[in-house]
Amino acid sequence: MMRFSNLEFGDKRDERSAKTPAGEDIRDAEYFHKQALRYWLAGDFEVALRNYSRALEQNSVFYPGWLGQVQMLIELGEYKEAAVWVDKALEMFPEHPELLSAKAVACARDGRMEKAIAYSDESITKENVTARVWLARAEVMLSRKSSIAQNCISKAVSAACGEEGLIIRLQAGRLLNQNGDYAFAMQFLRTLVDELPKSALAWYELGCCQAGLGRPEAKASFEQALKLRPDWAAADEALKKFNARGFFSKFFGR
Repeated sequence: MMRFSNLEFGDKRDERSAKTPAGEDIRDAEYFHKQALRYWLAGDFEVALRNYSRALEQNSVFYPGWLGQVQMLIELGEYKEAAVWVDKALEMFPEHPELLSAKAVACARDGRMEKAIAYSDESITKENVTARVWLARAEVMLSRKSSIAQNCISKAVSAACGEEGLIIRLQAGRLLNQNGDYAFAMQFLRTLVDELPKSALAWYELGCCQAGLGRPEAKASFEQALKLRPDWAAADEALKKFNARGFFSKFFGR
């Protein structure tokens, strides 16, 4: 896999005209997988989904394409569709723990907690339980307000290393941010933006945590996310909301 430091996050060129660092037009599954990762780190889940789909067009048994497509459907709120694609993937990769855990997350976000727990329980009984499985387990446990969640996050971060470790830490920070545990999330995100400086998603998530804690640094984090991805509505809205809150705090303070 291409080193993350070599990826041009936030580049707005059409992915069909993108080239490898060597300048060659290689349109194999791995190429589209790299493009999908690049757009995911920019927070552009729709384009990432299209690239995962193109990876599968090139190679129908390319596992990262199946998992990535499911994950992007979940990011886009298409939970039932994600579950359908998990079932299709399981026909090719029977009882794969990561696919079972992805279905658990789709069910949890769709409010089907009994099924979410069942799939998550099943996923951790399989061999070769990965960091993604533990992270999905953490999300299901957080949905249940279970104290087990933090232990699952620790297992996920410990199980991943290298480039995968960066992705898992970013996902862990996002998960904690979504659940309002800003201080814990920042333990992952504060240093992550140094390791993934061109990831608009990392800067955005850090800004959300800083804003949640009322820290003025949030403004700079949101601005950096927008510098990397100028047309990102979510980051723009977050920055405006943070600036407005600061204005009213000063106004009423006077």
